[in-house]
Amino acid sequence: MTDSATPEPIVDGRPLAWYAGAIQAAFFDLEKIEPLSVLGEGWDSVVVETAGGVVFRFPKREGVAEGYAKERLLLPFLRGHLTPDIPVARWEAGSQVDHRWGFQGYEKIQGIALRADAINEKNVERLALAIGEFLFELHGFPADRARTFDVPGERAWRERHATLQRVTLPMLKPELRIREFATVRQWWRRFLENERNWDFDPVLAHGDLGPEHLLVDQDARNLVGVIDWGDAVVGDAAIDFVGLIGAYGTDFAWRVVEAYRGRGGRVDAGLLARIRRLNAVVPFHAVQHSGVLQAEGAETDAAEMLGTAVAALRAGPILSG
Repeated sequence: MTDSATPEPIVDGRPLAWYAGAIQAAFFDLEKIEPLSVLGEGWDSVVVETAGGVVFRFPKREGVAEGYAKERLLLPFLRGHLTPDIPVARWEAGSQVDHRWGFQGYEKIQGIALRADAINEKNVERLALAIGEFLFELHGFPADRARTFDVPGERAWRERHATLQRVTLPMLKPELRIREFATVRQWWRRFLENERNWDFDPVLAHGDLGPEHLLVDQDARNLVGVIDWGDAVVGDAAIDFVGLIGAYGTDFAWRVVEAYRGRGGRVDAGLLARIRRLNAVVPFHAVQHSGVLQAEGAETDAAEMLGTAVAALRAGPILSG
């Protein structure tokens, strides 16, 4: 129970007690649910932890629940292929009266998110090697087998970017100056038409590596877990280095690339070029998500996200290069 003097947290429009009640109703024999704590709220999910150390994720929309379903199929088979731990759902709740997309739970991986300020001269090489090793293992998982677990393939990878262009250009037109918009539109045309951007050996990629998804031990010396696999795709290996650039900077990302190469990963001029081009795409994802927030009625959050994305575009290689 929460202290009556302390306002109960509201997460995605619901009090924390609602999440505890949903878990209790779905898993009546699960012990030590309360007090419930909030681990995070991202673009797609609300993540809470029970007093007994079980992590539950609640999707914010239907498409996210579809990613959970993909994880449920893929991760049990992928787990033994990787050095760091990955979450495998043990508790699955179907559609609920007031949460029609269900939710899932797994035993907590004992680690903390790898923050950029936790990387220093004492651990930078060790962490780069560990992440490079993890990516080599991941990209070595048979792509054909991954497809059997409903992981989207190369066609979906290319279509995802075509959709991103189609959705975001109309949203950006009133936000950019005429010359800026013309530059962005031309960049997208060239990006989509350039066959070198789609000329790669398909691999199983995580698709959304960042500080909230890479878990390390308390001393930030060892990579102990990788979470949130809803964006997993059979596509371009380059995407898994792009998130590292935004989270930890170019220098660390290139250290990981070199570790990946040293382990036997294929690194050539094409991969490096695609990493740079996909890094330029990053702000468009925020533009797209701002539209999702707008449609859900979160107008203030949508406007803030769109403004931040436009600023990132203006500072990035497309408009400042």
